[in-house]
Amino acid sequence: MSSDTTPEQEPMAPRLAFLRGATVVAVGMAIMNVAAYGFTILGSRRLTPEEFGAITALLGLLLIGNVASLGLQATGARMIATHTGDSTASLADALVKAGRRGALGLTAVMLVATPLFMWLLHIDSVLPVLLLAPTLGCLTLMGSELGVLQGSKRWTELAAVYTAVGVGRLVLGGGALLIHPSLDSAMIGLTLGAAVPTLLGAFLLRGSSGATSEHIKEVLRGTVHGTHTLLAFFVMANADVLLARALLDGTDSGYYAAGVIVAKACLFLPQFVIVVVFPTLASSPGDTVRLRRAIQAVAALGFCTVIGTLLLPDLVVAIIGGEEKYAPLGPYTWLFAISGSAYAVLQLVVYAAIAQQEKRAALLIWVGLVVLVLAAGIVLGTGIATGLNGVLVLVAMTSTCALLLSAGLAAGLRRQASDAN
Repeated sequence: MSSDTTPEQEPMAPRLAFLRGATVVAVGMAIMNVAAYGFTILGSRRLTPEEFGAITALLGLLLIGNVASLGLQATGARMIATHTGDSTASLADALVKAGRRGALGLTAVMLVATPLFMWLLHIDSVLPVLLLAPTLGCLTLMGSELGVLQGSKRWTELAAVYTAVGVGRLVLGGGALLIHPSLDSAMIGLTLGAAVPTLLGAFLLRGSSGATSEHIKEVLRGTVHGTHTLLAFFVMANADVLLARALLDGTDSGYYAAGVIVAKACLFLPQFVIVVVFPTLASSPGDTVRLRRAIQAVAALGFCTVIGTLLLPDLVVAIIGGEEKYAPLGPYTWLFAISGSAYAVLQLVVYAAIAQQEKRAALLIWVGLVVLVLAAGIVLGTGIATGLNGVLVLVAMTSTCALLLSAGLAAGLRRQASDAN
């Protein structure tokens, strides 16, 4: 410690660095989310409720498939944050090359699964389902690039890539909807938009080299656990859209899809907290104080969104699609805000589990998913709840599952930290 720095002043430096990083990333992710939701809102206005329900289901599949990207990002950020060598250039190169391999593999799997998704989602046109494959390929490669930037705490460049995600979706996806409002054109625009952040990430990481085949295999092996846990979470977080599509009629699933706009906004609003705190949780496993503060921050943002939807339901309906189509949702938008906020807390706890390499988190989430699917199948599939009542019952079920899973995972992490100490 230098002579002009007191013990009280010294902790302010990392705290200020954290706040600066959080601010930069928050701005980038805010632009990404506003632009992405701009596309979603444009879709709700330009497409029929049935078409909008279909594009929402496809976006749900993209979010589920995107776990490979998020798994690579989490693994990369953790490996670089805990790296003790002099240079991370070879590790960064290994992460990017692992991303390329993962992108090719996932693209091939999605192409083979196209007929299954067409049948499952009741979509007659092959093109929008087929385009899921290259879209996910681009997003997977982008995940490895984001992991390098996040783990290195290159917050400005990380924020730039996040901004490019939203801008690509709004400009190219929204532009396609304005030119020709159809499911096919929407997916064409989304696919082109997904290439934008990938190309930017490749430019920012140009010059990385030195990876060996063994380095790449090590990255891929390390990605398996994180990807499995995130897969469980995102299947859980998007199962409600697929359940609504399968168990409700076209109009009611469209209502649910519009409500999900609110839920997803509440889910992704506090995501910058997770991005900034994750490297610290990885390098300091068992830091329950920082985790608790992060949970409090995410919960506080969720509380604000719920109050906002309660106070301004008509404005919320106007934003998500207009009263002409979605007026019945007005009194109930706060339920979707609760659901999204509950999943935001769950997402944070899931990332904490990955940072601590907790192996049992995925199993608990899969159990929760099975319970949700069985309950929805019984209540909605047998006609106990139908129409708008079915929509409300489903969103209540998802909120309950998310809160119970969050409590269970957080308790497990506390026990693991106590055992370690």
